[in-house]
Amino acid sequence: MLQYHFFFEDMFVQARVFLTPSVEEHSLWIFDHGKQEVQELENCSEPLKQSEVDFLHVSGPRMQIEDRDGGGRLSLDGEELVVDFTSRNVFSWLPAGQSEDAVIHRPDLEITMKYGGRTRVGRGYSKRYFGHYGPHWGYRFIQSSWLTGDKFLWTADATFRLGDGEAKYNYFKLLDGQTNELVQAESRDTYQQDTEAHAWIDGERYVASITPLGEWLHDYKKGGTNSRMQLRYCSIQLQHGDETLTGYALNERCFGVLG
Repeated sequence: MLQYHFFFEDMFVQARVFLTPSVEEHSLWIFDHGKQEVQELENCSEPLKQSEVDFLHVSGPRMQIEDRDGGGRLSLDGEELVVDFTSRNVFSWLPAGQSEDAVIHRPDLEITMKYGGRTRVGRGYSKRYFGHYGPHWGYRFIQSSWLTGDKFLWTADATFRLGDGEAKYNYFKLLDGQTNELVQAESRDTYQQDTEAHAWIDGERYVASITPLGEWLHDYKKGGTNSRMQLRYCSIQLQHGDETLTGYALNERCFGVLG
């Protein structure tokens, strides 16, 4: 699985590669603040082809992704959309229930996008993960690279392999983009509701509240896979102590079967 979240002053871009033994799809959609709506630019079930290089460089009928140490590029033919990104911090660990396939998070990408005759500068996030998470799984995820105070948030409440070596997986992480300090909760001290993520860190309560602005809903359904993905672009408010951070976030929820 591979995903990118690109945040700009007036626009949000989400690109994703969803891969299971029975399904391979890639998609890209945008939320335009001026239009206040989601627009799907790509949703393709043709497999991406990897180039003969030693880093990620895949191409589909329209979408291309090049991702190597330090950064890369994502482009979509026909829309004249090109995003160049540079990595700053990289966080990697073994998710609950995994013994060898580490997840890779990059919460504070520096990005430049050319689209619609304009060049935009923003911040972004990327996640890449492998491994055995099914057959039954479900999770909630909130991520923001567009918070006041130069902060970056990513938090999840997940259950993998329900009833089959079940693994509970919760985290809450807040990165300071100026100091690179990472504040995080213990797994037992964080959880999510429909539009909120809660955490207790060093005796202080953190509450991230989201208000959906637009939605992309898609069923990954083929063979042994039947999972519904709901992606909501949201405004967000993060409260902890006397400090309130505001901005925009992606809320991702997915429940179903992988196979």
